[in-house]
Amino acid sequence: MDGVIIREIEEKDLSVLKSLMVEAFGEGWNLGRFEQNEAVYQALLEMYLSIFLNSSTFGKVAELDGNVVGATLCSAKGEAEKFRAFQKDIAPNTLALLTAAEDERADIAEHLSVSFQALGQLLESRADAYDGSLEFIVVSQHAQGMKIGKTLWNEVSAYFKSKNAKLIYLITDTMCNTGFYDNNGFAKIAKQAAQYSFVASQKEIDIFVYEYKF
Repeated sequence: MDGVIIREIEEKDLSVLKSLMVEAFGEGWNLGRFEQNEAVYQALLEMYLSIFLNSSTFGKVAELDGNVVGATLCSAKGEAEKFRAFQKDIAPNTLALLTAAEDERADIAEHLSVSFQALGQLLESRADAYDGSLEFIVVSQHAQGMKIGKTLWNEVSAYFKSKNAKLIYLITDTMCNTGFYDNNGFAKIAKQAAQYSFVASQKEIDIFVYEYKF
């Protein structure tokens, strides 16, 4: 951990957060499909990142040698969302998505509709039981094995304890490193298969709900 600095997320970190998000979730979210259309690709990244930012009340990044190599976002019930001010004018991104090719729009709609349907089924009758959620912890591949993820989790855990949280949840899937949560005291309590019918391919992944008790 020598040389690693943990600090608050700043607006200047948003481009790196998008890169980390692609590393962690890109395959499961079918993002590679859009890399040839830069405007649509960037609009998608902005949209997905905004979903996390708009609901989060706490966020940290890990810096190594001046470079951001990890990040975490979470949300505590009853606390003010902290990062909405980072969100810029969405009109250019909206226009880019609206002008995407028909097959691109179809794949975006498929991913969103199937994912949100699965999440709704997983959290049905459970959401009110939680004091917050861990949105994500991501560490760049070249910085893994340095316990940066564990350090970020310790920051999150201390935050939730300061808010007297007793039970939080996390949504993840088979494309992510679920072993991190298995090894850090989380309990997998539900699973839902998500079947995507994209224009050029079919994909099925399992989406999980993990819980953590303080």
